[in-house]
Amino acid sequence: MSKQDYIPGPDANFLNWMQNFKTQVAATAATFGLTAAEATAVDTDFTAVQTRVNTLNTKKAEQAAAAADKQAARGTAESHVRALANRIKAHPSFTNALGLQLGIIGPEDSTDLTTSKPTLQLSSIISSSVTINFNKSISSGIRLESKRAAETAFTFLAIDTASPYTDTRPNASPGPETRQYRAQYLVNDDVIGLLSDVLTVTVPE
Repeated sequence: MSKQDYIPGPDANFLNWMQNFKTQVAATAATFGLTAAEATAVDTDFTAVQTRVNTLNTKKAEQAAAAADKQAARGTAESHVRALANRIKAHPSFTNALGLQLGIIGPEDSTDLTTSKPTLQLSSIISSSVTINFNKSISSGIRLESKRAAETAFTFLAIDTASPYTDTRPNASPGPETRQYRAQYLVNDDVIGLLSDVLTVTVPE
């Protein structure tokens, strides 16, 4: 029977493995005729990888926080703008020409949701947290389905009325996990239109 590669794939598992390897190399260097420089090189490589993994994890967390902060700021700005625009539209001096000048009259929408499908895009991904952006179009929201790990069929995950959606489920088992997502538009409580293309992501442990 063939054996699996002894070096683990996931970064956390690799670092645990290399921590033991460098310790054992230092302890058995004389046994295998290894030089001090060779033992030190293993320690140097371990530190280099560990530093960069920590940096990557920090950057991912910062990205997720920045995305949430941006979304909150935009939500506040949109709320203020809409309130002011509503006041302007209710004023006796308001005309369509002035509304167009201010940019507060939307274009005619010819979207047919019965032939439309949402677009799912990965916003950020860290351990047990996948944030997905989606286009709402003129719908009430989306009905999101998911399939992960060894699952063979998509099942209902959530209904969301405002992008983004964050999936905070822990991985089903230790190690990285492949997840797939798809969605359909909702009008009120009814699904409408086509299923989105499948978004596939790998969630670290």
